[in-house]
Amino acid sequence: PGNALSLETCEQVLPMREMDKIELEPANRAPQRFHRGRLGQVLERFLDSQVARKSTDYNLIELDQLWREAARIDPAIGLKLFALFTPQDWHVLAYLCLYSPDILSAMHLWARYAPLASDTDNVRLVNDENGVGVELNVDAPGELARYVVEHYGVMSIAQLRRGTGHNVQPILAKFTHSRPSYYKQYTEWFGDRVEFDCSINCFYFHARSLSLPMQTRHHGMLELLTQELDRRIAAHRNFSGWSAKVAEGARRSLARRETPNLENLAKSLHQTPRTLRRRLEEQGTTFRQLLDQIRAELEMHLELQGESLTEIAAQLGYSDLTAYLHARSRWRDMK
Repeated sequence: PGNALSLETCEQVLPMREMDKIELEPANRAPQRFHRGRLGQVLERFLDSQVARKSTDYNLIELDQLWREAARIDPAIGLKLFALFTPQDWHVLAYLCLYSPDILSAMHLWARYAPLASDTDNVRLVNDENGVGVELNVDAPGELARYVVEHYGVMSIAQLRRGTGHNVQPILAKFTHSRPSYYKQYTEWFGDRVEFDCSINCFYFHARSLSLPMQTRHHGMLELLTQELDRRIAAHRNFSGWSAKVAEGARRSLARRETPNLENLAKSLHQTPRTLRRRLEEQGTTFRQLLDQIRAELEMHLELQGESLTEIAAQLGYSDLTAYLHARSRWRDMK
């Protein structure tokens, strides 16, 4: 496809008993949840055109604040934000949609890999009295969930239209939130049958639509990406307990362009480095393995955005390109 990544680029493409220092609550709190795509950055771009502001990391709380600021300027921002995305902003799932054989395959892939996009997302296919549909649950506070569901709905339908060349619309769209003041704008994307205050968010499609082929389908690219994402989803499931806490801290360090350090992360979690190392070993991993997985995941996202090797190295916390390439060969041996 015109804006897609080339196959060549994609192939280049994660003693005394020690007393724990756990007096403070942060060590025992659940890890913060993150959205891993460019959603926060595009929201900031929208806001930059309206009012000057500083860049931030995008955990769930900060993302909620960005959405609220944007909604004060345009209440229907959830329906309009995807129009501001460039192909470099797209998450890998948006590319998978275009590379899929048909609409039904694209829906299956969305459900399969949704956890890699955000810690809040749960997507599944349903087949009930309304037909075949894709159900979306966003585990977030009410207004944030509404904005994100609107955005995901528009994004998925926009990509289906882009891939098939047809004006694809659901035959029925159900939303858990109440009808917003701008509800008439839903028709452009979700058709004439739109219901609010439902038990689920779900987009149902006519059987004829499900079999529409993607004009942008690409078997080789799809196979390469799904193989890699299968490995990432397996690693993602291992991020729980102390591994999740360390992974969160490492991601935040990389977002600040700082090299994650076990000593600093242990201090922030109110543990000694030795204790934190032992806790990771109890989960069957090490700090290096965890950091490699995180870097590999981020590397793939940056490659799909078309970033240069030098820029990827910097964003992964490496001082020079040689060090990055050497480390990359190590984590790719994990596959």
